[in-house]
Amino acid sequence: MKILKLDSGVATNSIMLMAVQIVTTVLGLIVTKLLSVHFSLTEYGTYSQALLVTTTATSISILGLTNATNYFYNRTEKEDIQKKYVATIFTIQYIVGLISAIMIILLRKLISGYFANTRLQNILLIVAFSPIMSNLIAMYQTLFVSIGEAKKIAVRNFLVSVGKLIAVLFACFIVNNIIVVLIIMFLFDVIQVIYFLLMFKKDKYCISIKDTDFLIIKEILIFSIPMAIYVLTNSLSRDIDKYIISAFANTETLAIYTNAAKILPFDMLTTSLITVLIPIITRFINKKNFNEAKKIFELYLRIGYILTFIFVGGAIAVANYLMLFLYDEKYMSGLPVFIIYLIIDMIRFANVTTILSGAGKSKILMVISVITLGANGIFNVLGYKLLGLIGPAVVTLIFTILMTIALLHFGAKEIETNIINLFKFKEMVIIGFQIIIFGTITHYIANFLSSGSLPLFFVLAISYGLYLLILLGLNYKRIIGCLKKLNTYK
Repeated sequence: MKILKLDSGVATNSIMLMAVQIVTTVLGLIVTKLLSVHFSLTEYGTYSQALLVTTTATSISILGLTNATNYFYNRTEKEDIQKKYVATIFTIQYIVGLISAIMIILLRKLISGYFANTRLQNILLIVAFSPIMSNLIAMYQTLFVSIGEAKKIAVRNFLVSVGKLIAVLFACFIVNNIIVVLIIMFLFDVIQVIYFLLMFKKDKYCISIKDTDFLIIKEILIFSIPMAIYVLTNSLSRDIDKYIISAFANTETLAIYTNAAKILPFDMLTTSLITVLIPIITRFINKKNFNEAKKIFELYLRIGYILTFIFVGGAIAVANYLMLFLYDEKYMSGLPVFIIYLIIDMIRFANVTTILSGAGKSKILMVISVITLGANGIFNVLGYKLLGLIGPAVVTLIFTILMTIALLHFGAKEIETNIINLFKFKEMVIIGFQIIIFGTITHYIANFLSSGSLPLFFVLAISYGLYLLILLGLNYKRIIGCLKKLNTYK
């Protein structure tokens, strides 16, 4: 049997990142399972509310600075200019991040009042500084990818995931307190920032406040503020269904919806690919080499729909068994929402901003996201009133599709092409038929195995495993062909 050998390049780095991500994903799923089973709906719901607040605060306080880090660092190869811009960007984050933490502390009573959960008030004191840590980690990750040190991100992801699992085991079986998880996760974030700071200092230079150039803050903000509005509104669009559920339902219902609507990591390879491709595409766009940028983006989208469609299609076929395995019986009322979010997972790989942000067209992103957020907010309320718990999920699916089409349309224009030229539609139809046929067979195999009192793990392993073996085998040449072509880029 011929063994595939890939030289160092985009695909190799992406596969390395994905290998670590598989391990971290499994550990993450174990964490969610432990928390879901061990703690009550009220406790898990309160935990979910705290994470929802920090996610929103993170999106507000990032101010588009992750994209600014990528854009300004890769715009030039002169280290003194890079150093000046990076230091200034980090200084902006220090200021905005601290303001965000103070606001959470001051408004914690008001926030807990919105959720009608007094338990949340003291918890917000614990998580107030999490957003600035998350933002600094994201900015450092961008820099490490830009200097070709993606493996350091992989090492960090693995160690953090192991640490989080240990923290959850400690919280579940020793102290029996879910709040301990939030405390230890924050400590891990602090350790990560210190780790990245020291590693970047070793590999390149120390990012110091003293290198800040206040004269270029305006230039940075002109780029980043439209991007900040995009990030914020996109995050709110993604989470607004949870805010609507919080407003109209109780903490327990939010706990069910939160798990049902959890984004599952079916896009592991595409996420790893886009992480490595961002600085490369940005450089091609800045050099006006649109033909190469187009080739890379086409390959990314192709590997994206092949793998994501296959993995998610099988998951939909065994959705009821998968949800029961991942969470617990008490969450099963959220199965329709779970299936809708699997469909969202299926198209999420194409919902990327790489081309537009790389071209500096953050204003287009801002306009798209603001329109989406406004419409999303209105229709989420109507969706809940008309359809109940499933309504906001349906609305989120519809607007995810519309936003993805808009991003692809404007992104394609920036590299002088169009959506039709970015996809192989005949190939997509062929893969679609394969998924429908073998997915249906997989569904009945899972039902048959379950009726025989086989443990849930083996029901999924056999039915879903056979499905993946067949579908990946049928599309092996397509997948390997894409990876080999991507690997020519460094």
